[in-house]
Amino acid sequence: MLKRIFVALALMAFAVVGLSFSAANAASAVNATKCGVSDRSDVQVNRKTDTVTVRGDTSTTGNNFYCYTNIPVTAGDTVTFDFLGTCGGGTPRVYLQFDGGASAGENTFDSGTCTQLTSNTGTVTYTITKSGTITAFAEIHDSDNGQTTYSNLVIAGTQINF
Repeated sequence: MLKRIFVALALMAFAVVGLSFSAANAASAVNATKCGVSDRSDVQVNRKTDTVTVRGDTSTTGNNFYCYTNIPVTAGDTVTFDFLGTCGGGTPRVYLQFDGGASAGENTFDSGTCTQLTSNTGTVTYTITKSGTITAFAEIHDSDNGQTTYSNLVIAGTQINF
């Protein structure tokens, strides 16, 4: 009898811990929604590898992949992502729209740290300067003929899945 009670309690504890891990994982990742592109021929989204490649275009001011979000942030939170490409000339960068555009947005390139790990690979870390709600973001490649592939985008602890 005592053994059955012990087993039942152990199973219940395991179930509660398992549910809490599932809830924590679900809360820390969101799927990108209502996404769009500036030019379909210059932006590729690969949901299997969870990457976005944005090619520049000398005939435009650049291209982007954008999505709407609802992520509350506090000044000091960070944005991080990995990339394939080079640091410089405004790339790689993610533009953050605050409060539906009611207040000025922020570009990760403006004061973020772009670290080139090896030739054509790297990471970016950016510290958000104000509090509010990130209502949209855009991954950008400016107006040259290069390209940037973005992955592992995390905004204020929230992993963005494409």
